[in-house]
Order: sequence, then structure tokens, then C-alpha cells
Amino acid sequence: MRTLRAFVVLLLATSACATGGGPRVPGAAARSPVALPAPAALAQPARVLLVSIHGLAPARYLTADGARSMPTLAALAQQGVAAESMRPVFPPASYPAHATLVTGVSVAKHGIAAAGLDQASDLRVASLWQAVAEQGRTVASLDWPTTGGAAIADLAPDLVVPAGGNWLDALARSGAGRAAEFARRAGGGDPAAASPGAARDAALVTMACALLLAEPAPGLVLLRLSQTQLALDGAGPDSEPAHAAFAASDAELGRLVRCLGDAGLLDTTGIAVAGDHGAMPVHTEIRANVALAEAGLLVASGSGVRSFDAVAHSNGGSAFVYAKSDDAALLARRALDAAANESGVFHVMSARDMLERGADPEAWFGLEAEPGYVFADAAKGPLLAPASVASAGGYAASDPHMATGFVAWGPGLRRGLRVPELRQTDVAPALARWMGVSFGPMEGRAMVGWFATTSVPTIRIEQAEPTVRVPRRK
Repeated sequence: MRTLRAFVVLLLATSACATGGGPRVPGAAARSPVALPAPAALAQPARVLLVSIHGLAPARYLTADGARSMPTLAALAQQGVAAESMRPVFPPASYPAHATLVTGVSVAKHGIAAAGLDQASDLRVASLWQAVAEQGRTVASLDWPTTGGAAIADLAPDLVVPAGGNWLDALARSGAGRAAEFARRAGGGDPAAASPGAARDAALVTMACALLLAEPAPGLVLLRLSQTQLALDGAGPDSEPAHAAFAASDAELGRLVRCLGDAGLLDTTGIAVAGDHGAMPVHTEIRANVALAEAGLLVASGSGVRSFDAVAHSNGGSAFVYAKSDDAALLARRALDAAANESGVFHVMSARDMLERGADPEAWFGLEAEPGYVFADAAKGPLLAPASVASAGGYAASDPHMATGFVAWGPGLRRGLRVPELRQTDVAPALARWMGVSFGPMEGRAMVGWFATTSVPTIRIEQAEPTVRVPRRK
């Protein structure tokens, strides 16, 4: 009966936000403040939604201008727990950040150093979704990075669909189960939903609403909204397209809140909204692999790399250098030291510096760009070229441009609480405490002061041992 109700709600939600054959982002008329009830007098929420918004900055919900464009998030922040700044992991990039949000550890421990590591088996540590599932509760994951092949009941993993491909077909091949059927009913067959963006976000929110009314209903929902990435990459953080994309993401968040309210579930639901990293405006790209190709350490092929003895992988404002041997690493270091000295727009990070930042221990050393410069993976052409993106992450986690946001609202939390500084590694321990689950070890803190009552169960948060490794080369 509940599943039938979920399909009816999904059909209505899809019809309400569709133009032609697919979903659209609600327009300005839909961006009105949501009415938030007082959370139920519970120590723990009955269910928790963790929603990520790419490039979210605290100003989007803490300032008057931000509140006008993101009224739903601002309301959640005003009545719940809101971070004035959340420091991301290093590198501040989407895949590493999403892995940290659900594990509570740095890149050095969870192993997700870059995009492309999209399988749950790539994670080296326990995750929040595993802890929830081990309690016998259902989990739903919608476009959350590094969940491919995960033992998640309702799984729509993040998928790269080839040009001309169909998202629904890709979901079916991934074994998404009822999530694939819900995606079909949510308008996921729209060609625009084949890649991250507004159409996919709209379908994912409709799917989340339906899953929350299905049987069994998930106790944890992981949901990524990605349309802001296109605007930030294409036009930059202070552009009109970026403002519009954040407003549209807030409208989707508002639709999710209203869905919960209409179903009578909102006052017993915990909602957490997290950014992955901030964005810095950029103008020039650095092609470190060009220097490695000139040193004979790799062979370029088109826009990629055919083979290599040493290669640089871009994280935006930083890059990690990998090598197949000691000799190749030493030659790469010399070539990139020379390029850094000649150009004056980046510097080399030692392996020890990388480890101190919690970066990938498999990299021999790293590169860090000056503000306004961004690394690209191209191995042909000049060392420096006009940037193909308008903004980027990946710089030092301490850089103010990289600061991102976090908001939580729901039962058991104090109201109107401001957190001056939060670490991204703190999110998973705090959510675990909120949900009453134990897993670890984690590097973050459980944020005891967020909770309104001492009746929140005391759970064991294992602290991860510091990563102590001998760097391969300084």
C-alpha cells in the first residue's frame, strides 16, 4: 500500500515539474520560503537525509543576499545547526570530499584521491551507509560518488553516460533495482538527465520523495545535487548562471522538504546539507604533463596520455604526481622543479608535506598552483594556456576560497546554533551520533554540543590513528 502511494506521489511530483517529456528546475515562482515545523521531541530522527550541493559556500545561507536566493537552506540554517565555515579535506575536490563526508577520515585513509574511483570497493574504510545497513535499516543512495556496486538497497550510483547514451539504460545495467524503476517514472529518460545537471537533479529529488514513501522506507538517504558544477565551471562563483543554479538547487531542496511535510514525515526527519568544496576564479591552466612529456616520461595521445613512467593528475588547484620507479620520480621532480621556477605560477609539494595534509600516500609528490591558475591533464601544447573552466577547487584546504558549508536541522539538534569552524571529517561522526550508529575508526569529532538533550545515546566513535608513513622522496 505504501509503495503504491509512493508511485502516486512520484507521478504527481513528476507532472508538476515537467515540461514536455522531462523534468525541469522550478522557476523563481517556486522559490518561496518553506514552513518548518518544530522538530518532534525525539533524541534521534526516524530518518536522515544527507544532501550535497557542489560548491556550496556559507554565504549562500548566512547572508541576506544568500537567503533571498536560497530561502529553504537559509530557513534550515536559522532554525538548526549551521557552520560559518567547513574546512574540506585535501585535495578539496568532489570525489575526495564525498568520501570523507560518509567516512570521517582524510584521503590518506579512505583512498579516494580523484574522480574515477567510483566503486564502493575503492573505499579502504567503513562508511556511514554500512553502519546503518548493519543495524537492519534500509539505505538509499542517489548519484552519490563512489557507491558503484555497494550493498545499498536502493542504489542509483553516479554514472558517466557516453554521449548519446541513456541514463535509464545505464542504471539498469548497474543493477539499480527499484531505484531504476523510480528513475523511469521520474522522467529519467529525458536525454538531459544523461549527464549531471538540472534535469538529473529534478529526477533525483522526485525519486527521493518516492523512496521515502515506499516500503521499506530508507533510514538514510544520500543525495547529490550537481547542477551548480556546470555553472561554476562555465561562468564562475559570482556569475548570474551560478546564482541561478544555486537558487534552482534550493528549489529542489524545498520540493524535498515539502514532500516530507505533505507526507507527515518532516518533523521526525533529520536533514543535513553539505558542500563538497569552495571555488576559486581562475584564468590560466598549467599543463604539467607537457613538462613530463618533454622530459620523455610520458607519451601523449590526443588529449590524453598513452603511456607513462611519471604522470600528473589534476585536482584543480593542485596536482599529484605518480611514478613507476624511483628514477622516474626523480626525473619528474627535476622537470617540474624547472617548470615551476621558469613559470613562477606553481610550486612543488614534498611527499612529507602531502602526508601532513592527509593527501594520497601513493603519490610521490604534489604540485600547487598560485591563485588564479589551475592544473589541467593535457600533455600537448604550451605549458600555460587559457583556462577551460572559470573556477576550480583543489587548492590548500586552508585557503578561504575552499571553505564550504554545512547545515543540519531536525529532532535532537539544538536550534539556531552557529558553529564557527567545522572540519569535513567531523560530519560522519556527528551524523553517526545523531543516528545512534557506531563505526570507525574516524578522524573527526562527534560534535557533542550540537545535541539538545543528553538522552542522545552514547556511542563509540573510534579515533583513527595518525597516518605515519615514510615519504618516498622529499
